[in-house]
Amino acid sequence: MNNNKPFKFHWGHGIILTFILFGGFMAYFYIHMTHENIDLVGKQYYQDGQNFQEKINERNGANQLVEKPIYEFSEDFQAVRISYPSSIQKISLVFYRPSDAKLDQQINLSKLSRDFQIIKTSFLKRGPWKLSIHWVQNNQKYQEEHRVIVPL
Repeated sequence: MNNNKPFKFHWGHGIILTFILFGGFMAYFYIHMTHENIDLVGKQYYQDGQNFQEKINERNGANQLVEKPIYEFSEDFQAVRISYPSSIQKISLVFYRPSDAKLDQQINLSKLSRDFQIIKTSFLKRGPWKLSIHWVQNNQKYQEEHRVIVPL
């Protein structure tokens, strides 16, 4: 007996192949998504939630001020110039990178001898950043947040 019939692909083979390809895709998707790093939630999210009203009060107070810190980036985003009124006792800049918490930076300025400071920001990689400015003025805390996009 000679069974040398040519292989014919029919609908039953197509269904089996579809299930195999779908299972492979789901396995790849599961493996890829479980290794994805998501930095949108802070490590101390409960404490941050408790302090949220304080942040709201600081932002509302900053909106009502006439004199507040002003920031200006250099053309190549390698430095930021921060100007502030003389009544500020201390100021800090926090650079948040939404996609990678390891790139976050905090810069504290406490002894303010001039009305401006220039800070090197060569650590800024291209893409979106959130700049949070915190300061104490007349023994009152204030805060502002700005979105910054570093171009190519």
